[in-house]
Amino acid sequence: MAFLDNSGDIILDAVLTDVGRRRMAQGNFKITKFALGDDEIDYGTYNKDHPSGSAYADLEILQTPVLEAFTQVNATINYGLVSYSRNDLLYLPTIAMNSKMVDKVATTGSLNVIWLADDSKSDSLSQKTSQVLVGAGRTESQYVLQSGVITDRYVLVETGINNAEIAPTAANQSSYLTNVGLADRQFMVGFDSRFIENVLGPSGKPSFTNADSQKTPQLQVGLGSSKRAGRAASRGIQNYAETPVVASLSQLFKPASGDDDTTSFSNIAGVRGSLTALNFSIRPDLTTTDYTKYGRLNQDVWGDGKLFDYIDTIVYVKGISTNITLQLPLRITRVVSTS
Repeated sequence: MAFLDNSGDIILDAVLTDVGRRRMAQGNFKITKFALGDDEIDYGTYNKDHPSGSAYADLEILQTPVLEAFTQVNATINYGLVSYSRNDLLYLPTIAMNSKMVDKVATTGSLNVIWLADDSKSDSLSQKTSQVLVGAGRTESQYVLQSGVITDRYVLVETGINNAEIAPTAANQSSYLTNVGLADRQFMVGFDSRFIENVLGPSGKPSFTNADSQKTPQLQVGLGSSKRAGRAASRGIQNYAETPVVASLSQLFKPASGDDDTTSFSNIAGVRGSLTALNFSIRPDLTTTDYTKYGRLNQDVWGDGKLFDYIDTIVYVKGISTNITLQLPLRITRVVSTS
């Protein structure tokens, strides 16, 4: 169910899902909880220097049309609002995918996807999918994950306060994050179980640290082997499953002396919080029928004659303590032909 505000006064536009209609027909429909979201709002339109004065700074935000109520479970709220019991929080953490440690991490490229390569498939020259993807003129290795591999690239997820005015020091990490319960020790990963079999997370606590004498920070991550343990059906999204992964506190701090160059290695501009690492295993039983139904076949993505099948899906990474959520756009890919 959702509501639509289109007149200045809140008008309840109740649209029931299939489950809601069934329960109403059975006579046992009851609202026990609700969630709020702001998917349609672009906070970048806030203008503190509005020529008409500060009272108009949020005018464009307030006049943003509200989305129509949807009935699909998967299409209601992608960016849910969260509440915190403390009323003394000056800053709230954000969550980001690291794109700076390019020799280790996978991130999104110009097509805004992370390529998850099915290396059980190869071309006529026995080149695996990831090898073809990284071929000259197509894409680069930092955009490609190898399905089920624990020794290559991974997605590095970071949290923290993305404000350069809050220096990334150990003291600020304690004051703004750990001491107020805003440091995640675990993340919940939600994935479409029709396409992804397992999540590969850290086998121990990942480490992201620097010392005064080191120019380049040390990032150490050991992914665990693919396991089904701990996986459960998602309570919020149809066809999705969830599994927890371990996290640890970032030790990437401003050096005691000299310039602070840590933003060259982290996507968090201010004090850093938690981090974790991820890779994924594609379901081995995906068929051409699945790629036809949910994806696209024989795509010449770069116009060079190399053909791929792919399925696009979203993975959700949610902090257990903070409830902040990151969406990872994965493109599950297999090579078809390079001739």
